[in-house]
Amino acid sequence: MRRFFRISAVVFSAAVLSAATGACALIDERQKDCPEEMSLTCTVRLISNKDQEMDDKLGTLHDLPLRAALEDYLSDVFVEDAHDVEMLFYDQRRRGKMTYRESVVMDAEQGVFSLRVPASDYRVAAAANLSAVPMLSLQNEDDGYALSLVQKSSNGRVQSHPEAVYAARQRMLVRDRDEQQFDLHFHMANAVAVVALNCDSCEVKNLRATFSGLADSFRILDSAYSFDQHHELEAKLIDASPYVNSSETGSEETDRFLYDIFWERWTKLPLMVCAVGFPSPSVGSAVIGTYPIIWTINLYATLADGTVTRNEIYIGKPLESSQLMIVKGWLTANGSFMNTPPHPPYIPGPDPEFPEQPSDSTVVGVTVMLNWTEGMSQTPDL
Repeated sequence: MRRFFRISAVVFSAAVLSAATGACALIDERQKDCPEEMSLTCTVRLISNKDQEMDDKLGTLHDLPLRAALEDYLSDVFVEDAHDVEMLFYDQRRRGKMTYRESVVMDAEQGVFSLRVPASDYRVAAAANLSAVPMLSLQNEDDGYALSLVQKSSNGRVQSHPEAVYAARQRMLVRDRDEQQFDLHFHMANAVAVVALNCDSCEVKNLRATFSGLADSFRILDSAYSFDQHHELEAKLIDASPYVNSSETGSEETDRFLYDIFWERWTKLPLMVCAVGFPSPSVGSAVIGTYPIIWTINLYATLADGTVTRNEIYIGKPLESSQLMIVKGWLTANGSFMNTPPHPPYIPGPDPEFPEQPSDSTVVGVTVMLNWTEGMSQTPDL
């Protein structure tokens, strides 16, 4: 007869409870064989560089509209709570096969749950917030060694994730004894990359971008990303122009400065593209000179005359899970990307002073193709 145990708290399966109660009734009055109370605490741990990255890349006065727009866009991404949680129990004594599964709604940063599982040695894998990210799914659920969060693609393209996705793994040795307590810690599995642009002298009708070289799946129990499918991640366009001259950017005096002096004198329109997806590798597979290429941004600017300029931007810094990376740049009159200012920043006087914009060391190279059309390609001189 299999004995069942209870891993603590507030939500449990009625079907499993019924089975356990029946088993207890068959044991006469041997109360020690009835289900035991056991506690499972799920906690979201978000460790991110978001504030620091925004301070570093969008920390000056003229960046305020870009920063306000990005803060709003990422309000559902860098959050420290989980909605739906899927937990899968893989029995090490049965060759790592899944023997139990529980779906719960947490809607919090931390939750305590009551589960009933047979005593055994388990590796537990869990994922949170999958209901909000339809382009991700759990695959190979029966085998814990192959269980993966996999991106769904269409013609090799993957849509940006609308929210953070969290994953957790934990060994749980459930024993035949009194109450046990287990902690399951969730960490963000996706990452965020942004290209923040100032258009110095060009008229941009449309801007789109895809990011390549990023992971296509994540094996939860191994905590390892896969890069086999060579997907392109579609970025979302964020138009920061509504944040110019708005209360989001600060005082009325600051708004007038941004619009009347800065934006008209130097920049016509601030734009951003942003994508949320899986991270990049930690090292590059190609180099430009002595600089490694780890992943790539493909930026397409449609100009006023209808022509398209394609910029292939090579990134030499890894995009890590739970992290935000902002690539700061400028577009010239023909739509070419630059990661250094086209001219010195405008300084109205000695007070306040604006720091110079340094070049972004994450960009290790750029190739530009003017009058680009679909089907044309360009590769760097490696």
